[in-house]
Amino acid sequence: MLAVLPLFAVNRGRNVVDGTPAPVATGNAIVENYTVEDGLPYGIVSSVIRTGDGFMWFGTWYGVSRFDGLHFQNYTGLFSSKSDQPPRKVETMVEDGQGNIWVKTLDWRLSVLFKREDRFKNVENELKRYTNNLQIIKIQSDSRGHVLLLTKDKNLLLGSTTADGRVELRLIANSHGAIDKSSMQLRTDLVDIRNGYAAWVGRDYSIFAMPIATGRSAAYHNLDFYRQRFRGLDEASHRCTDAKGTVWALADGHLYGYNPKTHQQADYTLALSGKITSPVFCRSGNRLFVLTEAGEALCVNTLTMRVMPVNAAEGMTQGKPTVRYIGMLADPSGDLWLTTAGRGIYKVTFPLSQFRLITVPDSGNNGIRSIFQLADGDVWAGSRNKNLYIFDSSGRLKQTLRYTDYGIGSVYNIMADSRGRLWLSTKGDGLVLATADASQPCGWRFRHFRHDRNNPASIGGNNVYVTYEDSQHNIWVGTLDGGLNLLTENGDSITFYNKLNGMTHYPGYGLYMEVRNMVEDGSGRLWVGTIDGLMAVNTQFRSPADIRFDTFRDRQASPFVNSDIYTLFRDSRKNVWVCAFGGGLSRMTGYDSAAKVPIFNNVGLREGMENDVVLSVVEDSRRQLWLAGSDRLSCYDEAARRVRTFGRSDGLPPIVFEEGAAMRNTNGELWMGSKEGILVFRPDGLMQPKDSFPVYIVGCTVNNQDIRHLDHSVTDGSITYSDEMRLSHDQNMLTLTFAVLDYGSQNNIICRHRLEGFDTDWHYDGRNRMASYSQVPWGEYTFVVEAADAANPGHPAVRRLHIVILPPWWATWWAYAIYFLLAMAAAVALFRYVRYQIRLKNDLYVQSKVAEFKRQFTMEQEDKAFMQRVKDAVEANIDKADFDMDALAGELGMSRSALFKRIKALTGESPSEFVRNYKLTKAVDLLTHSDRSITDVAYASGFSDVGYFGKCFRKKYGMSPRDYKNRKEN
Repeated sequence: MLAVLPLFAVNRGRNVVDGTPAPVATGNAIVENYTVEDGLPYGIVSSVIRTGDGFMWFGTWYGVSRFDGLHFQNYTGLFSSKSDQPPRKVETMVEDGQGNIWVKTLDWRLSVLFKREDRFKNVENELKRYTNNLQIIKIQSDSRGHVLLLTKDKNLLLGSTTADGRVELRLIANSHGAIDKSSMQLRTDLVDIRNGYAAWVGRDYSIFAMPIATGRSAAYHNLDFYRQRFRGLDEASHRCTDAKGTVWALADGHLYGYNPKTHQQADYTLALSGKITSPVFCRSGNRLFVLTEAGEALCVNTLTMRVMPVNAAEGMTQGKPTVRYIGMLADPSGDLWLTTAGRGIYKVTFPLSQFRLITVPDSGNNGIRSIFQLADGDVWAGSRNKNLYIFDSSGRLKQTLRYTDYGIGSVYNIMADSRGRLWLSTKGDGLVLATADASQPCGWRFRHFRHDRNNPASIGGNNVYVTYEDSQHNIWVGTLDGGLNLLTENGDSITFYNKLNGMTHYPGYGLYMEVRNMVEDGSGRLWVGTIDGLMAVNTQFRSPADIRFDTFRDRQASPFVNSDIYTLFRDSRKNVWVCAFGGGLSRMTGYDSAAKVPIFNNVGLREGMENDVVLSVVEDSRRQLWLAGSDRLSCYDEAARRVRTFGRSDGLPPIVFEEGAAMRNTNGELWMGSKEGILVFRPDGLMQPKDSFPVYIVGCTVNNQDIRHLDHSVTDGSITYSDEMRLSHDQNMLTLTFAVLDYGSQNNIICRHRLEGFDTDWHYDGRNRMASYSQVPWGEYTFVVEAADAANPGHPAVRRLHIVILPPWWATWWAYAIYFLLAMAAAVALFRYVRYQIRLKNDLYVQSKVAEFKRQFTMEQEDKAFMQRVKDAVEANIDKADFDMDALAGELGMSRSALFKRIKALTGESPSEFVRNYKLTKAVDLLTHSDRSITDVAYASGFSDVGYFGKCFRKKYGMSPRDYKNRKEN
């Protein structure tokens, strides 16, 4: 048997830790159960692995499934035309050095999932070379990225995959001659040396292999040498050494533990028997997880050596301790994963004990509604059960002031004024003044102020939520049924001024009468939070009648200013923080005097703020704000502008916070009221993760269709591992899904994304893990998603995907090349055409000019001949005084109108004017070259009237015939 077992046999009963369950082991465990309803393909889950890229993989009866912390991706159908049929009835999965997953099924078939290609490869042809039996009964990874394959005929193969997607096998142990062929069992443990490896195949199906280094001595090639080494490995595989050096082993229905240094022993009797799986040991910090061959899961506290069944954790297996598990894995974050035969997957988280809860002794409605620390360090806490509890600064209960004894009531707020008195605001019992009085049994004297409808000077209502003293030492009282009250003192007499008593300017219409809280800013303005929104009051006034109230319902202010104000808080730097129901957290950054509205800076998704309901706020010593939501606790670091949320996985108990109950203890602790008691923690002592979780793009749809189902592939394999996606121009509507591989709480993961080249700014996602785009123009883009934990915002994980949306065919480079060639051809054709047109035009121009010249010449000749005929006709009849146009037309054989048009066109004169002017020219010639008288010249020129001749002559030449004659003679 194992070497440690005789020690237990001898020492059993002496210094042995018994198997009594230790509550610390799983008492605070958080259990999550994933079933078919959550996306698993089937409830029978046989195996679980976490691959090097951070994904969780599960082998189910219906196939392989991948988990990213939020969603399951099931590999039950064909995603690639090159893929073989996905395996069913998955029993074992192993990752090799290339990141590919080897899958063995229950019917002993072997497949390899090439993750980057979303492709399964059935390993059959590769096996035929090495074995006559294609059935694989066991697969196991080695430390060098290979996979050991044990065939049914007990041959051992070494498997691996190549970068180009091939499966390679090598025989490293041959069982020929060592196997009983009738039972197919080994006669003895097999050790073989071949192909550079020494290998072991045990009769119990244990398998090991180690490479033989070249140059080793002959001893390293000796079978006995390796037989001894492999037997040691076989024995070690059945036990585990934890972080404290304790050796744990399973044997004879017990889990044994022995520490060689301290000699402390443990003996735990297993509750289940039988064999349904292989034993598994998983170490995780100060815990050791054990899965027995009967399917019993145990959690060992290695500090105390206490053992507890995991089934004892709240939420496990619905309280059925006999539920058996098939597979187990402890991931690097310490979470425990368990697979079952029908109940899906259980994830068990063991949070750190970073918070403590102070509970009050009385049963019933014990919600803590107010917490206040006095100058002496004592802490007063008011509860819903109307009792008032007094603790010391460490949280030890010192005294209970019961309602039956003091009648104080449910204290919702405690305020110490400048005189050291305590004002207790109660719901239903009015206002209580507590004054230190050593003569009283409890050390305090109490005075009650209740509403009296017959006394206008009484407090406005009995539901008092808050009391506040401003910088002018005015004491204000906020009630939920009587609005804001101003308390004034005159000796022992106290008067309350309110809407019904002296505050004449109080808002009307029944608004602002339900006051929850109030605080004064640095400029002396009192801000009052009501169910109807914020109200501002100037604390400097002469009388209650002078008090002015500013409300913002009819002004251009932030919408949440008129919402239900849950919390008002002033930090150490006098900043006022406002928390409205549904409006989250905002800091008042100023006051617009012109518009008379406050200015706010909101804390939202960009900073990681997801909870829009903040019940209370408190500031720690590092000036960080702690915000209590309903069941979550958040820390806002204004310098880093980051919100870190703490939940169950951080150790926060399952509590529901109360409104306005929070304080900082003088010892540095923060105390916050809840329905379950007082939550106490040290802000600087909270452990926060510093890891950067990988982020992947895990899905994509184009035009509402999964890209894996498109007719043409748009990526080189799986979108998860692709660096580029190429789409056609009409595939411009896409949705990308991404995942952050954090299997704890993802509430603190701040994600943002943008499409570079399309988006101008980041989109902050909150809990959303999806990005959608539509009508994206063709071009090249880069989709970038960043994810960071709020505790470590400076080191985000980044994933990039280059996206190419191809242009339509008419906008491609080759289309533009064709356009260029066509344009060049068109230019050449146009050039030739223009040149031809120019030549043709020149030819036509020349021809037209020649024709025109010819026509002009011909017309000139014809006109010249015609005019000569006209002149000849006139000359021939020059002496006839009655030779007029009609006579001329008759002489030329033309009509009167034709003669008129032609002579008019050639000379610009009518025929009559032409004949007259011709006669006058003849007269000038006679006057110049003859001595004839004026009368003779007139008759010789065809004028029958000498006076008419003189008149025409004078009109044309500007002088009489005689003057002309005399000028010529002189």
